[in-house]
Amino acid sequence: MILLHHCCVVCTPKALEFLRKEFGKAVSGLWYNPNIMPEEEHSRRLNALKEYAAQEKHALLVDESIESGWVESAKKEEAEGRPRCAFCYYVRMKRTAQTAVKNGIPRFTTTLLSSPHQKHELVIEAGKRAASESGAEFYYRDFRPQFYEGKNEIYKRKLYMQKYCGCPASGGTAC
Repeated sequence: MILLHHCCVVCTPKALEFLRKEFGKAVSGLWYNPNIMPEEEHSRRLNALKEYAAQEKHALLVDESIESGWVESAKKEEAEGRPRCAFCYYVRMKRTAQTAVKNGIPRFTTTLLSSPHQKHELVIEAGKRAASESGAEFYYRDFRPQFYEGKNEIYKRKLYMQKYCGCPASGGTAC
């Protein structure tokens, strides 16, 4: 069993395909992305993922809770010399690990490992840190080599494809 954190639908197809080969039907998904703003963008991404999950018969948990003071905390991290993306990845990996433990799922991973636009090493660090704090195992796999195949699949399905990371500090670009 494994819990797959979804950052967006674009990063999902090949990661899900690989995990299903590895774990069979024991792959569940989690949407938790308090970094995506404005609300309209958040909704568009979530709705695209929900549609894809329905098409693929992929169990998807949705956690729309908001981290109190998320934007301020991200800015504070950056002001103190730590990468804001590291904070953002950690917040999401921590919630994913906690959700895995709560649901009796022994391991977790993320579609953030699919995107060539994310800071791969920071994602891995965040996953390992969340794992050590939660007791769940962080499952690492570099899904980047198949990213563009997955992106093309989403394009063919005519699902929403975002143009930026989602974080207001990213200025509408990838982190």
